[in-house]
Amino acid sequence: MASTEASKPKLKKALGLRDLVLLNIACVVGLSSLTQAAQFGWASFPLWILAMICYLIPSGLMVADLNARIPGEGGFYNWTKKAFGEWHGFVAAWCYWLSNIVWFPAILLTIVLSSLYIFGDDYLYLKENFWVAGVISWVVLWFTILLNIYGLKFGKWIQNIGAISLWILFVLLFGVAIYYVLTFGSAQPFSSSLLIPDFSDFGILPFFAAITFSFGGLELSSVMSGEIKNPGRNIVRSIIISGVIISILYCIGTFSLLSVLPKGELNIVDGIAQTFLVLNDKTAIPFLGIAGAVLVTLSTLGLFASWTTGTARLPFVIGLDKYLPSALGKIHPKYGTPYVSLMVQGLIISILLGIAISGTLVQDAYSFLYDMSVLLYFIPFLYMFSSLLKHNIKNTGGKGGVKIFEKHRITYWLVSVIGLMVILLSVILAVIPSEIVTNKPLFIIKIVGTTVTLIAIGLLFYYVKRKRS
Repeated sequence: MASTEASKPKLKKALGLRDLVLLNIACVVGLSSLTQAAQFGWASFPLWILAMICYLIPSGLMVADLNARIPGEGGFYNWTKKAFGEWHGFVAAWCYWLSNIVWFPAILLTIVLSSLYIFGDDYLYLKENFWVAGVISWVVLWFTILLNIYGLKFGKWIQNIGAISLWILFVLLFGVAIYYVLTFGSAQPFSSSLLIPDFSDFGILPFFAAITFSFGGLELSSVMSGEIKNPGRNIVRSIIISGVIISILYCIGTFSLLSVLPKGELNIVDGIAQTFLVLNDKTAIPFLGIAGAVLVTLSTLGLFASWTTGTARLPFVIGLDKYLPSALGKIHPKYGTPYVSLMVQGLIISILLGIAISGTLVQDAYSFLYDMSVLLYFIPFLYMFSSLLKHNIKNTGGKGGVKIFEKHRITYWLVSVIGLMVILLSVILAVIPSEIVTNKPLFIIKIVGTTVTLIAIGLLFYYVKRKRS
């Protein structure tokens, strides 16, 4: 029996601390998140701070504590399953996986539209071309899938290059934005009164859910715990380091966008590449627009690769539990990767991408996909923060990853309650259509109806497999 277990292919531990920090940065910092937040104007800064305090820090503490108590591949799927049972674990993992599957086509569209800026104004008319958006997106998708099947030791370099490109992008954007402000003045005049968010503007409110969503991703490393060197120590350290860097990058990026583009002129999908093009025209810095578009493309590709890699581990572990087809739990005998899960995920994303961009404008397709992914993404976090509370009360595992929770029991209550309140608010706001949506009743019907349908499909899988077993 022992020899049989030893002969089975196993996941390879390929990720160290540096890789985890870069993975977290690539996962969390989304350039489209900056363009979403910039819709608030200067009032986005207190909202960034509010989201950091009420969501980023609590989610980081939650991941650190629960990963120490219940380590292993699958992360929050295992945390939820042990806290509330297999049905709830399945729902949490299914919604999380769906949120990313729905979101991936939106990220691919960002990559394609941003890459067009590399060639200047002459090719921007292709942004609404079905074949350009579709074919390039499918090529990027399957290149990423195949590289990750070949192994994380190779696939992780897309994530690492993406994270490094992101750093360079932010330094360049911030530097040129400072030069622009000193030379021409800020495109959006600043005053202290503008820092107060106008919560009476219900058209702007849904963007707060997008700001909270912008800090999502720290939990992804725990899902890949079986492939991390010394996960108990490195996951906690990576959360602290990357959390600080992520917060700084978001503030720098928001300042740069507000300084360069007047209110109402920033595109949500490709706004960063658009900003570099505007800076190129006004400052006459050679090749600035091209360099910016290349960096946006590479950093967004790193974001996409990071999430594709991590998300594929969820159907993998659920496949091992037999609630989805068991083939999803197979590991490649040579490369040690969940190759079936990766390929199935790639196929589903390909189909969703085709549906999203056919017969509609890319901007409209992006808005719907983004908001639905926000709604689906936050459902598992209701389970995660509830799990944090239950596992600390039961003292699961005997020792958590956050020492202050052991010394002062009130702290894990505060973290859990604050996290749950922010998540519930974000779920409600995600359903409310933003000001850029033209047909608001149809938007609500589509987002709620599609979400319920997708969850129902997952539950059908669950009950059929459970009945058979």
